[in-house]
Amino acid sequence: MFKGLNRKLIKLGKLGSPRTTDVETKISNQLGEDEFYNKFNALISKGNTEKTLTYLIEALPVILSGPTNRKEKLKHLTFAGRRLQNANLGKYGVEKLRRKSKKLRTIAEQYGLPSRNLYLDFGCGAHEPLALSTYWFANGFSRFISYDFLPIRSPEYAALSMYDIITYLNSFPGDFLALDQDVEAFRDRISRFDLIALLAGDFEKGTSGLAGKVDFVSSDILHAGIESESVSYLTSFAVFEHVTEIERVWQHLFDITEPGGLHFHFVDLADHRAYRLDGKFNQFSFLTEEQAPPGINRLRASEQIGAIKLAGFQILDVKQTRVKIPEKTRDGMLPKWRAMSEEDQETTKLRVVLRKP
Repeated sequence: MFKGLNRKLIKLGKLGSPRTTDVETKISNQLGEDEFYNKFNALISKGNTEKTLTYLIEALPVILSGPTNRKEKLKHLTFAGRRLQNANLGKYGVEKLRRKSKKLRTIAEQYGLPSRNLYLDFGCGAHEPLALSTYWFANGFSRFISYDFLPIRSPEYAALSMYDIITYLNSFPGDFLALDQDVEAFRDRISRFDLIALLAGDFEKGTSGLAGKVDFVSSDILHAGIESESVSYLTSFAVFEHVTEIERVWQHLFDITEPGGLHFHFVDLADHRAYRLDGKFNQFSFLTEEQAPPGINRLRASEQIGAIKLAGFQILDVKQTRVKIPEKTRDGMLPKWRAMSEEDQETTKLRVVLRKP
């Protein structure tokens, strides 16, 4: 089912790591294992996960080059990262699924779905592609498609994360039940995963029991082969800021949605380079540059909403997050964006709930 997926190497440090001048994160080249352990726990207990991640990144080279037993080093590599992941910082895991699924469940229950035919996770991500689809499959959808333009980045990591998710869902189904799904039916569906294979890092074998129910599609969405008027619920997180043929894609999503079908989309309109936390960019830096950063379309909220309306969707709800633009950045803004409304200029996040009439 997933044969032929390319695997990409991650070059650590390419984008730089978050930096901070806080005295709590300064690292001594004589850092001991106990000192690292105590400081890491003290930072994460305060709830500042970014500061804790900075400390971990800067402390690990010192720990790894020190005299500590190799298996003790492995312990820190394994569990420090997992603690941050469980604090909802990482790209994998139960807490990430909990946050997203809670939002989508609330929307589905508030506005209603025409059926539980097909769930489409549009832009599922290259890290953990089946998490949201598994949630909806467990809650009674007949089929689900996880779509992303990129292939799975690390099937082994994805498999281990799915092991954690399936184990948690089976142990605490009440945390993830939706749409009046029965607990036994919920557990029966997730039992089709091969936990032994997932624990061994075999993503393809671990998900093979879902053949015919789940598809991971990595292609251009316009040529993904999704049937017309087949999708009951379609959701995306931080996808549409990357789409180039915006009107064509919105029209295609309209066409594959069944009448009455529901959509939720979160669009991140900020300059993503600001998330490096290195101080070089803010959320509006790309509005001062002639050329866009790779893979970012720089469309503002009104342009996204205009394409949604043109496709024919009914807009049920819109929420926007606005942030004040630093004066220096505003002064350097190019004419195209300077001519827009302040609301368009300052909106960094857009959330829309849609229905196909």
